[in-house]
Amino acid sequence: MSKQVALSARARAGSGKGEARALRRDGRVPAIAYGAEIDPTPVSVDGRDLYHVLHTGAGLNAIIRLDIDGETHLTIARDLQRHPVRREILHVDFVGISRNKPIQVDVPIHLEGTAAGEEDGGVAEHVLYSLPIEVLPLEVPDQIVLDISDMGVGDVKRVSDLDLPAGVTPLEDPERTVVSVNIPQLEVPEPEEGLEEVEAEFAEVEGEAAEEVAGEEPAAGDEG
Repeated sequence: MSKQVALSARARAGSGKGEARALRRDGRVPAIAYGAEIDPTPVSVDGRDLYHVLHTGAGLNAIIRLDIDGETHLTIARDLQRHPVRREILHVDFVGISRNKPIQVDVPIHLEGTAAGEEDGGVAEHVLYSLPIEVLPLEVPDQIVLDISDMGVGDVKRVSDLDLPAGVTPLEDPERTVVSVNIPQLEVPEPEEGLEEVEAEFAEVEGEAAEEVAGEEPAAGDEG
């Protein structure tokens, strides 16, 4: 289950590009906090601290105790903006939440074990990698584990087969496939592009040549 992680923030004056660049040069990430019991407040957080907060077992679903100049709020990080090359976080929203009100999050699905059908040539195909759920903030699971060791060739496990913790409501179609075990199909190579057209043209030329030969008169000395 998600554990609360602490993160300190400082209120900032505004939201201009110049201020944002200055903050990033100092190793801080511009952000905004809003939501339950939080008036929209521009803030900044230490970039290294933010990295560690978002790299716990809960990942982006970490429940963050955000301290804004001495006042603490329960939040979750959303709408991360990243640098297109370096992938560092340029801006983040901290959305205030209530511990007594369910939130919607996506939780990764982890496959455990080896499908029995793989001994018969089958291959386990993982189709659904995460599950959208509704759950109380402090009850968000880090992941959902699905044991596939009992799956034979042709077997399918769906959302309805997931063993979800109490209080977790799935927001996906119960019949949606999570994993299936199938025999790989042999791929038949496609004819080379244009090969059929070339063969048809060759046959046409060959036919015309045969007609010309059939229509020629015998050369002198060839008769009887």
